[in-house]
Amino acid sequence: MSGKLGRTRRAAYRKEKYTEISAGAFSVEHRIQLRMPPPPGSIEDQIQQLTRRLAEFESRLAAVEQGAPRPSVAAASVESPPPASIAAALDPLGALTNLGRSLIILGGAFLLRALTEAGTWSPILGVSMGLLYALTWLTTSSRAAAGGHRLRAIFDGGTALIIGFPLIVEATLKFGLFTPTTAALALGAFTACVLLSASHGRLPSLAWLAGLGGLATGLTLMVRMGAVAPFSFYFTGLGVGTLWLGYLREWRGLRWPTGAVAAFAALGVTVRAVVQPPADPATLAWASQGFLLVTYLGSIAIRTLVRGRQVIVFEMAQTVLVLVVGLGGAIAVVHAVDADGLWLGAAIIGLGAAAYAVSFQFLARHAPGALNFYFYSSLALIFVMAGTWTALHGPARGMALTGIGIALAVAWSRSLRATLGAHTAIALVAASEAAGLVSLGFAVFMGELPSATLSQWPALVTFGVVLAISGSRLTACRGTALSAVDAPGLTLGLVAAVGLAGLVTLAAVAIAGALSLPVSGDMLTTIRTAALSMVVVGCARLARTGRFSAMGWLAYPLLAAAGLKLVLIDVRYSRASTLFAALAFYGAALVLVPRLRKLTE
Repeated sequence: MSGKLGRTRRAAYRKEKYTEISAGAFSVEHRIQLRMPPPPGSIEDQIQQLTRRLAEFESRLAAVEQGAPRPSVAAASVESPPPASIAAALDPLGALTNLGRSLIILGGAFLLRALTEAGTWSPILGVSMGLLYALTWLTTSSRAAAGGHRLRAIFDGGTALIIGFPLIVEATLKFGLFTPTTAALALGAFTACVLLSASHGRLPSLAWLAGLGGLATGLTLMVRMGAVAPFSFYFTGLGVGTLWLGYLREWRGLRWPTGAVAAFAALGVTVRAVVQPPADPATLAWASQGFLLVTYLGSIAIRTLVRGRQVIVFEMAQTVLVLVVGLGGAIAVVHAVDADGLWLGAAIIGLGAAAYAVSFQFLARHAPGALNFYFYSSLALIFVMAGTWTALHGPARGMALTGIGIALAVAWSRSLRATLGAHTAIALVAASEAAGLVSLGFAVFMGELPSATLSQWPALVTFGVVLAISGSRLTACRGTALSAVDAPGLTLGLVAAVGLAGLVTLAAVAIAGALSLPVSGDMLTTIRTAALSMVVVGCARLARTGRFSAMGWLAYPLLAAAGLKLVLIDVRYSRASTLFAALAFYGAALVLVPRLRKLTE
């Protein structure tokens, strides 16, 4: 009975599995029919077609396993090396083979040197053949990289560098074939060929070897030959070349050391031009500085304006370094040789105007290019300030800076950007210093008081502009607490308040002179304290919000400054009678300021 039951169960199990297999076969056949139309012909023809398809799939799989890229993927994955090259890079036997090959190549280079030293070839022919020999192996490096043999490409390119750089040094220092200028040109041409080969073959390690090798070779020749200017041009070209490698190939690290060396080489030319007696002419220094400025700032402008990218950290850092060395060095050379700075200042102002025009393309506050606006507007302000300070002197400088401040204030009123407000404040502070308003304000605390003559008219004009802008809605403090947005208004309010105290002091002294009243030193000290106390009381009377509100916020800081002056100067240098008047004025200010501030709250 049990045997019969077992046979029944086995039969049922076989039937169930047969059903599953049949259903699976039907589903596979159904899927095949859905994916491709049934081929015409008999069943044998269909089986043959399926066999051919299976053989085609197997051949493709074998090609992938052997490292051959698929046609549809090869064009898209140009950045990543094929699997075979990765395996070759990790193969120690392949590395030993390429090392042996490089040693054989170096043996050929030494053979060329032996022929030159033996007199078989002239030095110029031997050097030419050696450089051509190095370029030949650089060509094989490019071909190897194009064929996917990256390890061989790196070894061939590195061997070409080992041949080329020392050969240029030897041709210059041992054979005397190159002057400093021609040595820099030869070094630049060879380095450019290597960097182009590295970029074409997408070999960042070869680019690093070329960059660092070029720096070492250039510094060696510069120090041994005592010539800085030709190699300054070379270092700048190398720095800009690595900058563009970072733009195009995303090789970001190499541009830092090359950019720093380019800036310091230009600084060396500047130092040689300003020493007495000058080691380099001023024109050569200006050419080196201008080349540094134009190439770096032009490259950054192409990337951010033409290609529409956002400024990055390296560009900001390198711009600061380039401005200090290039722009500051050019101005230093102008002063050192007593040259007319009008042409240089006009050119710098033109650059500033162009930078301002560019910056307004990124004026939208929340646009992706907002960082570009900050970059170009700051660059424009530096150019405009430096150019005006270089081109003009005396009252003309003060009036020009005042006009720039007015123009920036108009732009500020239209855009309401706090950045332009800061630029307005900086321009008007610079104008106040150039026009004499700042020195007049400092005279409220100590020092000699300038004479009340018509020569003070630039200070009066600048004071009027600063006071007008301080009383406008642009500088109004709109809240019950200060914020960073109020900084331009507070700065202009401080200049206006201190300048007003200086003008009041100057007017009091002029009135006393007109009345033939003697003004002694202690009397002048008391007049200063009285003028400052009155200005503080006037500031306290201004409302916390609305026009002149920024000056209202300055009441207590100015009151503290007046108290410090009273303790440090008045008490020490005044007589009892004049000190009594100073204490009376300051005491009245202490009483009135808190009450007036409460009235405005």
